[in-house]
Amino acid sequence: MATKLRELMLLRHSKSEWKNSELADIDRPLSDRGKKNASKMGRWLKENALIPDLILVSPAKRAQQTLRRICSEFSVNSITVDALYLADLNTLLKVLSEAPSAERIMLIGHNPGLEMLFAFLNHEDSQHTENSDRVTLFPTTSLAHFILPQSWHTLEKGDGKLIQFIRPKDI
Repeated sequence: MATKLRELMLLRHSKSEWKNSELADIDRPLSDRGKKNASKMGRWLKENALIPDLILVSPAKRAQQTLRRICSEFSVNSITVDALYLADLNTLLKVLSEAPSAERIMLIGHNPGLEMLFAFLNHEDSQHTENSDRVTLFPTTSLAHFILPQSWHTLEKGDGKLIQFIRPKDI
């Protein structure tokens, strides 16, 4: 019997507003462009039948607003995970290892953590030591879609197979 694979979708929150410098980072809302791109990504997910079974989302206002915008197109279970706010690679791996069982999980979070997780999982990227496009690798509202092994408890570098990487301008 073949081993069942799982899917992981990494979605960086949409573009946030920087106008009010008095706001704490966690409280920054989406910009108008961010709202538009999040809604656009939600429509794309629905049109391509890529609805997650579960979404794990950062508590940051911009991540929560991204979640609401993409989910305006469909209904899905979501869990706010405090540890996802500005999480580093080890924290992201820990959150995934403790995630409830689901075939397709979406993680809505922040850079540089998502970019580090992307590089860690992407077996195609394993041979690269330095990425010259580091700053633009994972722009806001970008989605990386991976196939992963059944067990997420012991993910190793290169365990993911990147299926697609979608940016709002690609849609």
